[in-house]
Amino acid sequence: MKAWRARWELRRQAALARLFGVERGARELRRARFVGAGLGALVGSVGLGALVLAAPPSGGPAPGAPVALGAAKDFQRTPAEDEVWVLYHEDKLLTARRKVEALLEDDPDSIVGHYILGQVLRRAEASLPRAMRELGKARELYERKHSPNVTNVQSTPWLLHRDILYAAQACAGELERHEYQLDLLDYHDSLYDPRLTAEHAWPLMLSGEFEEAREYAEKATKSRDAFQRSLGRNALCAIEGEAGTRTERFAACLEAYDHAAEVAKGDDPFSRPDELSSTTVHAYNAALAAMSVLRPDEAERLAKAGAARIEFTPANPWRLLVRFYTDQGRGSDAVEALREMQAWRRKQPPNLREQARGETDAAFATLLLVAGETETGLRVIDRAIANPDRRGLTTSSKEQTLGAHALLRVALRRSHAEAEAERAVWSGTAEALDIRTEQARRRMQDWADAERIRGVLHDDDVLRRTFRPYVAGGLEPVPTWLLGDLVDILGPGVVSVVLDDVRAVEAGGKVGEPLSATGGGALEPYLDALEAEIALARGREREALSRAESALESLPEFESLLRARVEAVAAEAALELGKEREALGLLASAMQRDAGIIRRRGLALPATLDIEASGPVAQRVVDLLDDSPRFDWGGAGNSPGFRVAVQGSERSVEVCLLAPEGGVLSCASTPPEPGTEAGEGAGPVREVDADGEAIELDDDDYAALTVEAFHRQAFAMAVGLSNVDLGSLDGTATIAEEAARERMHGLLDQMAADEN
Repeated sequence: MKAWRARWELRRQAALARLFGVERGARELRRARFVGAGLGALVGSVGLGALVLAAPPSGGPAPGAPVALGAAKDFQRTPAEDEVWVLYHEDKLLTARRKVEALLEDDPDSIVGHYILGQVLRRAEASLPRAMRELGKARELYERKHSPNVTNVQSTPWLLHRDILYAAQACAGELERHEYQLDLLDYHDSLYDPRLTAEHAWPLMLSGEFEEAREYAEKATKSRDAFQRSLGRNALCAIEGEAGTRTERFAACLEAYDHAAEVAKGDDPFSRPDELSSTTVHAYNAALAAMSVLRPDEAERLAKAGAARIEFTPANPWRLLVRFYTDQGRGSDAVEALREMQAWRRKQPPNLREQARGETDAAFATLLLVAGETETGLRVIDRAIANPDRRGLTTSSKEQTLGAHALLRVALRRSHAEAEAERAVWSGTAEALDIRTEQARRRMQDWADAERIRGVLHDDDVLRRTFRPYVAGGLEPVPTWLLGDLVDILGPGVVSVVLDDVRAVEAGGKVGEPLSATGGGALEPYLDALEAEIALARGREREALSRAESALESLPEFESLLRARVEAVAAEAALELGKEREALGLLASAMQRDAGIIRRRGLALPATLDIEASGPVAQRVVDLLDDSPRFDWGGAGNSPGFRVAVQGSERSVEVCLLAPEGGVLSCASTPPEPGTEAGEGAGPVREVDADGEAIELDDDDYAALTVEAFHRQAFAMAVGLSNVDLGSLDGTATIAEEAARERMHGLLDQMAADEN
C-alpha cells in the first residue's frame, strides 16, 4: 500500500474512533449511538491580509427543480419538509426560517427540518455554534434511523446524509474546529464517492500538517472534478504562503488563478453569485502573492480582475486595493476603493459578510490614520478588536490579526494624542486640562496593547515573519510603513536580532527560503529602513542617517508612505547632527509624500513666521501658532527653514505652510461668517450650544477655528475626505439598512405565500 494511502486509512480509522468509539484499526464501520445532543453538544466545549479558502458553488437545485432527498423508498417526506427544502434551495432563507421553525414545532425529530435550520442559521445569520448544533442533531437523527454503513448506504436516503456531513464539516472549518472537521471529512470519504480530497488540505495546513496537506492538494489537482482541481490549486497556493516562500507562492497562486479564470469562461453570465465558478478568491490570493515578489502592478491587475464580478467570498478584492492605494499614497483612489469595498461587503450573505468585518474595519481605520481622522479611526479599530473575525476560512490566526489591529490602534492613539496636543493650544483652560487627563488614560491603554503584541510575537516564527515584508505568517495585516512602530514596543535590541535572522532566511539560511524572484537583495532597503530606526532609538544618529540614506537609494517608488517615514527618520538624525539644510530637504520631501508623518512621529518643523496680516483675529492666530507643538520657531539655524505665512485682515485671514525652497504645501482660511457657505477645508461655519442654538463667535473663536483648520490641512495626507461624511464610508449603517431590506423581502414572501 502506498504511503499516502496508508496514512489516509489510519486517519480514517482514527476519525471513526473519535466519532463512534470503535477501536483503531477496525476495517469496517460499526454503528454507535450518540449520547445526549449528538455533534451539537461538542460545540459547546469549544488577515495586508491572509490567504483565503475558495468555496464551492451552492450546489443546490435551481428554482423549480425537483427535490432530491435520496433513493430509499421508505423515506417518507412530509409536504412541510418538501416546502422548506424548496424554499431553502430557492435562497428564500427568511421564509424558510419561519416555515422550518413551524415544522420543528410540529415534528421535533424532522431530519430535514434540523438540517435546513442549521443551514439557514449558518448562511443567513452567521450563528455558527447554533448552526452546528442543528446540523449535529440532523445527523444524529439520520444515523439512528438509517444506520448508514458501506454495505447499506445506497439503500438509504444518502444524498441527504452526504449534504449534512458536507455542511457540518464546512461549519466546523468556519468555527476553526480543524481536527473535528478532518474527522467529518474522513467519515464522509469512508462512505461516499467522490471523496472530499481537496477539502482535507486546508484543515491539515491550519493544523500544521504541511506535508500531508500538500499531498492531499496535489492529489486533488489531478481529480476529474473541476471544483476539486480548483480547490487543490487554492490549497497549494496557501501552503506555499504558510511555508514562507516567495517565488513558489507566486507561481502556485498565479497558476490557481489562471486555471480558475479559464474554467469561469464557461459560466452562464446570468448565474447567481453562489452558482459561479470561483475566480475572485484565486485573484485575491494571487494579488497577495504578487506583492511578496514586489510586483505591485501585477497585484493591482489581479485584484481588479477579482473585482470584475460579484462572488460570495470573504476575499474582498476592494479591501486589497484600499491597502495598495493607501501604501502608495494614492489617497483619492483609496477612498473610491473604500466605497466599493463596503458595497461588495453589503452584497455578501451574512455568514461571509461577518467573516471579514474586522479586517474591513482595519483597512478603513488605516486610511483614517493617514488622513488624520484619528477619532473616527479609533472608534473603528476598537470595534474590530472587540468583535474579532473568525479565521476558519483564512490562513492567519485570530491572535495574529488581533496583534496587527492592536499595533494599528497604538499608532492611531499616538497620532490622536499629537492632534489633541495641538488642540489644547487653542482650547480653553478647562478643555486643555481634560485633554491632558485623557492622554494619560490612553497611555495606559497603549501599555495593554503593547503587551498583547508582545504576547503574539513570543512565537519566534511569527516574530521573524512579521519583519519579512509581504510574507504570510506574522502579524497580519501590517503595512510596511507601520513596522517601525515595533522598534519601540519590542525594543531595538530584539528587533536587531530578528533582522539578522531575517537576512539569513532571505539569503537561503537554515530557517527558511531565499528571495530568488527579485535577486535576493531586494529586501535590503526594507531592512535598512528598520535598522535606521533602531540606530536612532539607540542614540546613534550618524548610523541612523547612513542607514536611512542607503534605504532611500533602493526603496521602490511605490512604497510612498514608507519612503516618507524613512525621510522623516533621516531628518531627525540629521537635525541631531546639526545638518539643518539636509534635514529640511528630507522633511519637505516627506511632507510632499505624506504630510501626516510629521504628526505621527511627533516632530516639530524648523520654521519662521511671516506676518502680513492685521487685526485682532490675525494677532490671535499668530499667538496660537507660536505655541503650536508642530513648529520649532527659529530651529533651522542659518538655513532657510519652513515658512508659515499669515495674510489678510479682520475676519478674513489665510495661513499657508511653505517649504524651504518656497513651494506652497498647504493653506487654510478663516471660516466665513455664520450662515454662509464654507470653502474646502475651512472647518465649521458656526458653533452651537447643547440646545442647538447658534453661539455668537468672537475674534478669539475665529482665530481658533483658523488655526485648527490650518493644522488639519497641513499635517495629514490629502485623501479627499474633507467634504465626505465618514459615516457613509463606515459601512455599518448601510449594511444594517441592507439587512432591514432583506427582512422586508422576507415579509413580502410571506404575504405572497399567505395569499396563495
